[in-house]
Amino acid sequence: MLRLHRPIGGRMTFLSLPWVIGPVPIVATIWAAYTCGIVVAKKTGDNGKAFMAALLLPSGLVSVAQQLFLSDRNFAVLLISSQIVSSAFFLFILNISKSPGASQVNLGERPPTFSRQFMILSVSYILFNVILSIFPGPDRCTIAKCFVMEWVLGRIDHVFSRLYLETMFGTILLTGIVSHLFRLFMKSRRNGFSN
Repeated sequence: MLRLHRPIGGRMTFLSLPWVIGPVPIVATIWAAYTCGIVVAKKTGDNGKAFMAALLLPSGLVSVAQQLFLSDRNFAVLLISSQIVSSAFFLFILNISKSPGASQVNLGERPPTFSRQFMILSVSYILFNVILSIFPGPDRCTIAKCFVMEWVLGRIDHVFSRLYLETMFGTILLTGIVSHLFRLFMKSRRNGFSN
């Protein structure tokens, strides 16, 4: 009988799930790369598809890079740095995908103030990262709880499955904070810092 593969340790090497990087992040990142290319080429960055693609592409690529090249000894540093890089690329992709006339923002006539949304986003971002730093690691997840997560996102004993979703959520919060700060800066600059 001809054997095409020989199982290593009783398991097939390629098709045995869970993979280190699960099938959903792989497919989502490929879709996001394709969609970002179309959105940037056609300058149609003002829809939900562009938003999701701009969020999924940097989150997936940064998480893969962290998995491949960096160790997970200090998960908090990995998480914060991946959120910052993903937020920067998220804003960059959305900015270059919009037509030049669509980037004009009506700043209103109100004086620059910190809004309630800014405070909610800031507190949520800080609490999110503090909670993740208190409860890190694969030891918090048992097979009963994490069976589906392992098959969908990847193995929990590697940094990718933890970093992928946490980077996406943190990117959304951090992007909201940065956009509020940018709006405040633009209002202050337009008013000549007179307030």
